[in-house]
Amino acid sequence: MGDAEQMMGQMPATAPVELSVELISTGSELLSGRTVNTHARTLAEKLQPLGLQLVRDTTVPDDVEQIREAVFAALCRVDIVFVSGGLGATSDDVTRAALGRLLDRQLIVHPPSLDAMIRRYAAMGRAVTAVAARQALILAGSEGLLNPVGIAPGMMIELPAPVGGTSQSRENEPQPPPEARGKDAPPTARRSRAPQPPDLPPSPAKLLFVLPGPPREFSGVLETHVLPLLGKRLGAAASRLEKVFMVCGLGESEVAERLEAAGLPAPGIEVGYCARPGETEVRLLAAAAQAPLLAATAAAARQALGDTVFAEARIGMEEAVGQLLAARQQTLAVAESCTGGLIGHRLTQVAGSSAYFLGGVIAYANASKIRDLGVPETLLAQHGAVSEETALAMAEGVRARFGADFGLAVTGVAGPAGGTAEKPVGTVWLAVADAAGVVTQPRCFPGARDAIKLWSSQLALDLLRRRLQGLPPAGRT
Repeated sequence: MGDAEQMMGQMPATAPVELSVELISTGSELLSGRTVNTHARTLAEKLQPLGLQLVRDTTVPDDVEQIREAVFAALCRVDIVFVSGGLGATSDDVTRAALGRLLDRQLIVHPPSLDAMIRRYAAMGRAVTAVAARQALILAGSEGLLNPVGIAPGMMIELPAPVGGTSQSRENEPQPPPEARGKDAPPTARRSRAPQPPDLPPSPAKLLFVLPGPPREFSGVLETHVLPLLGKRLGAAASRLEKVFMVCGLGESEVAERLEAAGLPAPGIEVGYCARPGETEVRLLAAAAQAPLLAATAAAARQALGDTVFAEARIGMEEAVGQLLAARQQTLAVAESCTGGLIGHRLTQVAGSSAYFLGGVIAYANASKIRDLGVPETLLAQHGAVSEETALAMAEGVRARFGADFGLAVTGVAGPAGGTAEKPVGTVWLAVADAAGVVTQPRCFPGARDAIKLWSSQLALDLLRRRLQGLPPAGRT
């Protein structure tokens, strides 16, 4: 019996009202700053509708003992533990070894994963080597979760439920490190515990999920296998309902002010915010039994936020605009200066965007604005590249060049150099041209170069969104 399973048999039985979840991400690259870890956000978002709360996110290096200790401690704290990363074939992929030592289990081949690997390698004209085949190993006694987008499978491991009563010894329970006990405490010092009532009913078994580290594979295994398994186990009673509003043009505090002025949130409704450049995500959460209350609260929030809401689903502005264009069977072309192709990139990140996005011109230099968009040289000389007149001419020029229904243009000073007293860094002009004419809007965004480019792309798309919906530019009535 492994350390974790032995520990499970000695923990007192409790019946938590809500199941809690901990994520342990493995990988030295996550601690060096080379790689951004997105797993916590992905996991929390996906588990929330099931009524599961991510309460802790721990990152540890590729070290067998540190992984073992982190998982051991997590199993003491929460009901469900996720471990990500370290399932590859190289020497620093040690997660399987750490868990094998913790649970005292051998590694065995997961035949479906090995078969899939052989087929994938054969399609590339390669043979599966002994080193590569390590990726198809799982722990004995675990349920292998076939990777739908990669090679290394995930695993689900169900650990024994704690026993009722308190008569058994707890000497094997994980102990805090010496520094947490106080410098004068002896190494074997243990905290005294009050007696517990005997014969408590056993709590549900602990679940340990092991997922691949690459974000696409992590999400693939999570959505294909883990979420359906958890949904089946938990049932509808544990689920939580969610309503999402994606807002553009209001900061987090402004959103909160509007909702509070409307008397929101109502008791029994949880509200959450997530602010990003140019948008704020508002989440309303409620238990499944509170569906009517959630619907009423969402209606009040919708009215309070007004036309700043660009979507009622967790999608980006580029997808919201794409849906509007597709529904109207209209097309778009873009002319970009300071954003350097970012708007086109965002639009083409949406599958099926070729149905409405015809193309674009990155007219960074004035010569390109003149040659590729037909902006008059005299106009540039008189007003400059960052001006309402130039933005207008760029929008009309790109619309005419591509024969699109809409032409969207952005020109500005992204910095850090190039600003003047009249046009400081962050000054941007936006324009949308269509058959009815051209609408323009000046903006001045704070932050570094990359932030200004992101803000510019977001508010340019929002200007187009408003034009499509027959709304005035933000800030105008």
